[in-house]
Amino acid sequence: MPEEYFFLYLIYGSVFITMGLFAIQRKDVKVSNFQLVKAMKYLGIFGIAHGLSEWVTMVVIADLYPDSYTTIFIIKQVLKAVSFAFLMYFGFILLPLKEKLKKWTNKIPFILLASWFGGFIFLMSYYSFDYHIIHPEYNTIFLRYILSFLGGISSALALYLNGNLMEKRKLGKIASKYKKLAVIILIYGIIDGLFVSPDNFFPANVINNDLFENIFRFPIQVGKIATGIGINILLVKVIETFSWEQKEKLNLLQKQRTISEERRKLGMEIHDSIIQVLYSAGLKVEYIMKNKTGEKADELLKEVKADLNSAVDKTREFLESTATQTVEFEDLQSNLQKLVDEFNNSHDMDISLKSEMPSYTLGQLSPEKSTQVYYIVQEAISNVLKHSKATKAEVFMYSNYDYLLVRVTDNGIGISKDDLHKNKQLGIRSMRERAERAEGSFKIKRLQNGTMVETVIPWEGTEDEELNKSIVS
Repeated sequence: MPEEYFFLYLIYGSVFITMGLFAIQRKDVKVSNFQLVKAMKYLGIFGIAHGLSEWVTMVVIADLYPDSYTTIFIIKQVLKAVSFAFLMYFGFILLPLKEKLKKWTNKIPFILLASWFGGFIFLMSYYSFDYHIIHPEYNTIFLRYILSFLGGISSALALYLNGNLMEKRKLGKIASKYKKLAVIILIYGIIDGLFVSPDNFFPANVINNDLFENIFRFPIQVGKIATGIGINILLVKVIETFSWEQKEKLNLLQKQRTISEERRKLGMEIHDSIIQVLYSAGLKVEYIMKNKTGEKADELLKEVKADLNSAVDKTREFLESTATQTVEFEDLQSNLQKLVDEFNNSHDMDISLKSEMPSYTLGQLSPEKSTQVYYIVQEAISNVLKHSKATKAEVFMYSNYDYLLVRVTDNGIGISKDDLHKNKQLGIRSMRERAERAEGSFKIKRLQNGTMVETVIPWEGTEDEELNKSIVS
């Protein structure tokens, strides 16, 4: 290989290692709900491993270790295989598939990597240590046509589909950046996966590095450097948009802190007022029980009555101040779990909470709508406990790209036909009205064994124009 390519491989490797380090050092993975942020480390591993493999090529060009050429060649191929496998894994992780299917598809890149490595070692053991240097066909087909090309295609497809999801949530500018990143990764997959060194088999004898250079009048390494720089630039732009998510979380934490402080104050008020009044009344009742007659007993009875009236008034004030407690969407599942735990602790019934809510399907619900969902579930479980004679009940939460579904089922006697078709039952009417207030649907159905209550609430879009502006700035 001409020595002037030394600097091309130096730049090529540096571009991808820089991208890898940027991607792998993201600090906001644990607090982000964006699947791209969570998958970024796999793109980082791809970038670093791929950049190192190109630096190994640079070492070969410089002829620094001529006696170890075969060993260096093997290291380069292993680095390339690892990098392509992680590029494919990055794409598979991002693909919006069902969780059960993803458990299987996510194994494909590593099954391919293990298969390549097994064949790689077998051919060297069976023929000779330098087999792959003399016969590059195996690595060309497995690493370039399968791992690299399919890795680029799957990553580009996943980013494009995620871009469509962003559009559904009215995050058009972020969607545009996703799709631009998809295009540049697709170009990379085509250049690196299809344009290989010329060889005596199809398509390497037609689509190869020479064809690329004849068409574009510059070496293919320049094209790879350009795509690498493009990936870096677009990746930075996409990541910058996630600062909006962090601002939202900080605002939410501030709200939660305020609510927590208010609750603490209410707790102190209950302790210092209601409980003290009741304690005082209890002591007076105890005195009256020991001294049943006399003027003082009559006087104490009047005081007890006044204390109890005072306690009732303070309790009423407290209930009025807490009756409108809201539930943030981010806390909905944990709040429902607490609700289920409280019912399990106080009643002889097995109630469980299950959910199928992949993070990439989660949209947004306002606190008002989340609160409606919470109280629908609370009412549904209360009805199960009061009327169903069930031994088991289940709260099931499910999300897809369009809505949140919450369903409560039990194995009891089932709701009667009269109650089912009449809307006069206060509890049912309350749940239906709450679902309508959340712009969702409500359904109650008698099952063969038990009853099902179901509400479906559509996700809300990001309607705050100022927020959208902050996302794209």
